[in-house]
Amino acid sequence: MRDDLERMVRENAKIDLRSVADDDRLGHELGLDSQALLTLLLDIEDRFEIEIPQEQVAGLVGIRFADFVTLVESAVAATASREGAS
Repeated sequence: MRDDLERMVRENAKIDLRSVADDDRLGHELGLDSQALLTLLLDIEDRFEIEIPQEQVAGLVGIRFADFVTLVESAVAATASREGAS
């Protein structure tokens, strides 16, 4: 999943990225402004069939890439858990 997310970040970044480090922050080192971040989130939600909780969206600009991966993995697991319980 990390590789998919890294590719998606690179596609949405406002700067040319060769790679994404775990400590890179989405809005700072990775060059994602609010519009690029929103596009990234919509792409991720479509790709993984998840929904990122609105209360977590506001703080994403300053989040580290590794923490972002964990957030998406948690959303995928929560979705799978809900679907399994149905």
